[in-house]
Amino acid sequence: MFVAGTRKLCRVGLAAVLVTALCALALLDLPPQLPDPPTDRPPTRGGEPPGTRSIVAYSWARRLALDYRPSTECAGNGTPSMAVHALDHLVDEPWLETIPGQLFLYSAHLDRRVPGYPGIRVIGVKRGSLRTFTLFCTVWYQEGGLVKSLSMESLIADIWLDEWGGNTITYTGILATCPIPRSILPLKVTISPTPCYENPSHSLIINQKTAHRPNTKRQFTLCIKGLDFEEDVSKKLVAFVELHRILGASFFHFYVLNVHENVLKVLRLYERSNVVRWIRFSLPGDLPNEKNERRSFLEKNPWIKRRMELIPYNHCFYENLQDSEYVLPIDLDETIVPRRCRNWSHLLLDERKRLGKSFKDFASYAVRNAYFFPELQNRSHSTRDADRDLDFDYMDTMRSAIISPEGDSVKSFISTKRALTVHNHYALTTLNPSTKRAHHFDPRDVLKHHHRVCDSKHIDCDLLMEDVRIDRSALRFADELKSRIKTAFDHLNALSM
Repeated sequence: MFVAGTRKLCRVGLAAVLVTALCALALLDLPPQLPDPPTDRPPTRGGEPPGTRSIVAYSWARRLALDYRPSTECAGNGTPSMAVHALDHLVDEPWLETIPGQLFLYSAHLDRRVPGYPGIRVIGVKRGSLRTFTLFCTVWYQEGGLVKSLSMESLIADIWLDEWGGNTITYTGILATCPIPRSILPLKVTISPTPCYENPSHSLIINQKTAHRPNTKRQFTLCIKGLDFEEDVSKKLVAFVELHRILGASFFHFYVLNVHENVLKVLRLYERSNVVRWIRFSLPGDLPNEKNERRSFLEKNPWIKRRMELIPYNHCFYENLQDSEYVLPIDLDETIVPRRCRNWSHLLLDERKRLGKSFKDFASYAVRNAYFFPELQNRSHSTRDADRDLDFDYMDTMRSAIISPEGDSVKSFISTKRALTVHNHYALTTLNPSTKRAHHFDPRDVLKHHHRVCDSKHIDCDLLMEDVRIDRSALRFADELKSRIKTAFDHLNALSM
């Protein structure tokens, strides 16, 4: 009797253990849960109606749950052959082609901004439509000294807006998201039409920077798209870097197509001081990369040029996701000049005070454009002679009285907390769908000074130069800028000796 009862008890216990184990396995890859939506406060006059915040929070949680793709362990995990091949081999190509002629991957980044929903963001380019393919991520990671891999369906979003057109027949940037379990630290990833891709050497290394402490983050990083200059613009580059350092930039991320050797010397100088990172950029697929052919092609195909410019901007955004509070996509002929504040930090602080809690409702903070055409400047010969060795277009004082409308030619401080993809003007998509893409500063507080030759093919030069204004807002930086430029060239000359 005692033996039979013991056996029955053991069978019951074993069944309970099996049921518990099966339940645990079933729950392992369920989508993680966001915290409950916050309780709404009573409505204020003119404020949000009751329940709005809860609905928005619930909608986002619901969307994340629906978008979540469960992962599957791949065969061969932990085998010696997996350990040998998964991590040792690197692809020495700027673009990883995973569907011949159709899908090209550029970089991969770990994104843990949404608690409970970590993912890998892969920046790439597609050619034509990928709707005929279901694409899968294969992610390699280490566990207990062993190399393993997971596979899950990839979520693909265009780095482009449908209303701009043309994204089904040409090259278009994409952001692919690979949802991953919270427990792993991913090392490499690839995206292909088949799950559990078996060639780990044909994959991208994942940028897996972890979050900085808030007081160690730099505030502003500048993103400068592919430099392509036959002439020597090294003096202009030094003036650009030093003026923006005065204004508050801590770091500059340059992408280089083709430049003069003196420009490379300037980039290397600042790279030594950890002020600049620069990388060479190329075009994917069968797009030309010989410098003259590429330049001619991009001039004749401005829409492909605009699409390809979004790749370095989004790469810069994700490279600096954990390092900076804001990234600022900008060109060498532009600078954002506060009219009342000394620098960008004070500008953002004042705007935060003005907007209150609604400041965090936006993913980017846009500055409107004013043209400082060189044709408008009336500087004397003596002034030109004094500044002959320095490029001082940034100190020009004559501008068009017309300020570009909101959304037109703006440049923005883009929040690394709230944006998902970026355009050269503002946040393109937001991490949380309830976040608004852009807030525009009052042009009385700040303007983007745009120093470019007036091109009648693209803008109405007669209208813009009909009425002009004197704007001396940049001149207060002139003395410090001259001193900084002199110091920079002293260092360059010392290194050249």
